[in-house]
Amino acid sequence: MKTEELAKELMKYETVSPIENPDAFQFLKGVLEDEGINAEIREINGVYNLVAETGDPEAEESVCLNGHMDVVEPEGEWSITEPFEPVEENGKLYGRGAADMKGALAAQTKAFIDLHRDSEFNGRAVLMAVGDEEIGGFDGSKVLANEYSEKGKGFDHVIVGEPTDLDLQVGTRGLFWANVYLKGESVHATRPHLAETNTMEKLPEALKRLGNLEMSFENDGPLPDPSSEVTIVESTDTYNSIPAEVKIGMDLRYLPGQKVDEVVEDIENSLEGLEVDVEVEVEQDHGGDFKLEDEKFRNTAFNVLIEVRGEEPEQITSGGASDGRFFSNNGTPFIELGVNQESVHGENEYCTVDNLKKLRKAYFDISKRMAG
Repeated sequence: MKTEELAKELMKYETVSPIENPDAFQFLKGVLEDEGINAEIREINGVYNLVAETGDPEAEESVCLNGHMDVVEPEGEWSITEPFEPVEENGKLYGRGAADMKGALAAQTKAFIDLHRDSEFNGRAVLMAVGDEEIGGFDGSKVLANEYSEKGKGFDHVIVGEPTDLDLQVGTRGLFWANVYLKGESVHATRPHLAETNTMEKLPEALKRLGNLEMSFENDGPLPDPSSEVTIVESTDTYNSIPAEVKIGMDLRYLPGQKVDEVVEDIENSLEGLEVDVEVEVEQDHGGDFKLEDEKFRNTAFNVLIEVRGEEPEQITSGGASDGRFFSNNGTPFIELGVNQESVHGENEYCTVDNLKKLRKAYFDISKRMAG
């Protein structure tokens, strides 16, 4: 089965995150077992995942190919095909998950099988396919990475298959979500003057200040500066009442060296003098701030990509947090390497067949040079 054929088969499964049905993983398990590879399907808090190993279990060097089977819910109008009816057209494979990231998972699986077949591979390789990356990865990569680390079987290197246009992701900012609460008094909509503090009057200025949030930081490169975006505004479902409380949700990206509580303090300082009670809470600290310091890993991946692509890849540090953060939290360096980014989470999602072929070879060559 070619890489693009395996990707197409995986894309037929409606694996909207989190995956609570094992069918797609049972199919993948069968593909691996046909090659004589033992694979284990793991259910963690109702979420399905798969882990397989090959090579020498006692090897000094190891690599993990980490990918996710789950996808986001398809939305909008798909003009080329239905989301879960993949088609290949003009060198592109269309369907939900083509780019993010069943295409890369198929390439990882084929590279993993190639390592298994290679009699000269002397390292240890693990294929980890998870079912909840799109909603945080807490019942997939987080649990599995911690288990391997706690058993003393952690990895020396991890390759995460997030879409990168075959460029090399060598760093990421950390991510946390915060809720900012404006607190006043609830009154009838016809009597706003009775409210000592009218939250809706204060909201526009609060949004303006948060939209121009200044954070305290030092950036010595190569990561982008920290960023913040207001993403949620919630108050009340009652049309004829002024709410006592307004919640403003924020997405914040921070640098290594920044502390979440310091960013919270920056938010609080930005709203000083607004004449409304303010409370800031951290909804979820995803972590993930990371810079690749392993020069051998960086250079190996860089050189392999020159060979595979015929040109130098970019070394990128933009984008969001991935499941790689769960490995870096255990001290394991990781890179991200995957297919086309353009249509991720969008209508008519696609990856090129040529990139799938190149990716399979890149995963194999990097894995063998680092662990074999």
